[in-house]
This record gives sequence, structure tokens and C-alpha cells, in this order.
Amino acid sequence: MNASRFFLLLFACEVFHAPPEPSLPEAQSGLLSDPLAPVVVQFDRAIDPSTLTLEIARNITDDRGLLADEQDPPGELSTLYTYDPLRGDYGGTSVLSADATTFTITPKDALPFTPALALLVEPGLEDAEFHVPIVARRKLVFSYQLKLVCNAPSVVLPSRGNYFILIDVQQPVGTQVKLFATIDVDATGEFNALFSSATRNTDPNRCSPPCATTDACRTLPGPPACVAPSTAANNTDEYPDFVINMTPAAYSFVAKGCVVDQTDGSALFVNEPVDVFVTSPSVTLRNTRLTASFAVDTGSVLRGAGALTADDVLIGTAESGVGTGELNARLVPP
Repeated sequence: MNASRFFLLLFACEVFHAPPEPSLPEAQSGLLSDPLAPVVVQFDRAIDPSTLTLEIARNITDDRGLLADEQDPPGELSTLYTYDPLRGDYGGTSVLSADATTFTITPKDALPFTPALALLVEPGLEDAEFHVPIVARRKLVFSYQLKLVCNAPSVVLPSRGNYFILIDVQQPVGTQVKLFATIDVDATGEFNALFSSATRNTDPNRCSPPCATTDACRTLPGPPACVAPSTAANNTDEYPDFVINMTPAAYSFVAKGCVVDQTDGSALFVNEPVDVFVTSPSVTLRNTRLTASFAVDTGSVLRGAGALTADDVLIGTAESGVGTGELNARLVPP
């Protein structure tokens, strides 16, 4: 047999073995139905679990579609669940099926509706038989289908309104959260809201004599006085002393939900769970819900009272338990 025929036969006998590929079999067009249900990851062939590293992260990307750890310089992924063979699970639990093709994740907390999420399988995962590894990260983007039951317009809340909101947090630490919100309500009672952090107006000339640059002028309740910018508000009627925070500590978030008018003339306000990120100090509120009852008071002011709840509060990366707080709001005049 000549050499060329030998090599032709040798290459003809070689079989290509592809690495294992992940999928989300329960996702329809990238949407899962229930954020409380386990996330099922299917591999097209049995995997070697000692080579599996996997994350579920918020799909927060730059203008090139790169996640934080893919950018230059690299940042930190906003992860909700991780698994690797050395440390095991973090942020939930997992089970690999007996045939090593199905990896079922049960997150510690319900996964958020927004932003979209990414299932990441890291390079190095091998199949169990031929040990062929994947050489590039696999990224499966998914989210959850909103199931709002809004079905009637609201006569209590205007179609668009600006609100000042105070949240007196009890757990995990006592503090006051101040927010401005713009809330749009459509003909079905569904709302879209933008919440922005608020801070005291630090214009020194609002008081006479002017305040020091390290202070803010408090005009309510009178008389005017220079106070520390962190001074808590007594009630939502002090909104004239606050502005949307434009400092590096500022944060904002969006939420959807329903307004449902009640027979007593009030309206129930509740949002779909949303994750809230505070930049300074670094705090994350998982699955935050704002629930309130709004009604017009005897002074013809639309006010709301209710509660904030969060499934988990992370200070930095440390889990600090559930978050709870008392919420008060009022409509701000145009």
C-alpha cells in the first residue's frame, strides 16, 4: 500500500466527536413561565460533572453585547447562581440526572423578571465518553413571561403622575430610602414606573444666611435650617426639599405592575418583583415588591401607604436576609 492510500484510509476512519451543548428545553422563544420553578439545563450528551462550571447571571452588557467579565478591563458578573466542582452550589441547589444529561437548578430565591438573564456554561466542560471539551463560553439568554392580570382602568391614579416616596426600612438595617417616581397607568390598569433615588437639595442659597457646602437647606418643617444631607424626612410633604440624586451614589430602577381600584374609593398598587441595585454603598435587593393603597385624603392630596418587601438583601456580596420596610407616598403637583 502506498503512503497516500494509507493516510487516506487513516483519515477516513477518524470520527469527529463534538463537545456537549447545553439548552433550556422548557424555554419558548427564550421565555420561561415560572420564576419560582427550577431551571432545567439539558445537555445533548452525558457530561463529566467534574468539568462543569455554570452561572446564572443578569444579562447586563455594554454596547458591544459583552458581559462585565468579558470587557477590558474585566468587571464582576452580576450572578444569581453559580456552580463549580470545587465549591458546589451558591445561590441555590442542583441535581444532575442519573444519565448525566440533565442539570436541574433550584435557585434560593425566585429569579427576577427584569433584566434578562444569561445561563453561562464555561469553557472546559467535557462529555463523559470522549472527554471533548467546549473551548468557548456558552451563553443562553432567557427571561420570564410577565403574567399581569390588570383588566380595568383606574379612576384613582392619574394616567401619568410624579410621586415622592419614603420607605422606612426595618430589616436588615434601619434606614430611610427616598425616591421620586414617574408612574404611567394605561387603560387596563397596568403601570410602568421609573423610580429614581432622591437626595436633599444642596443649593446653599436656599437658606439665609447660606449653608456651608457640606450641608443642605431644610425648609420644611420651618423655620429654614442647615442640616446634614443625610437627614431623614419626617413625611412626604417635605418633597420640595428634595431633588433627583445625580451624584455617583444615585440609582434608579423600572417596574411594571397593576393598579386595581377598590370599592371603598382606594386603589391597590403592586408591582411585579424587580431587583434593585444601590451603588454606594453596594446593596442589592432581590425580588423587591412595593405594595400600597392609594386614596385622596381630606386635603385633596393623593397619598399611598404600604410596604416594601425583598426576598433577600445583599450588602456587597454578603446575604443579610429578607428586607422589609414601611412605605408612604404622595402625588407631587405638576
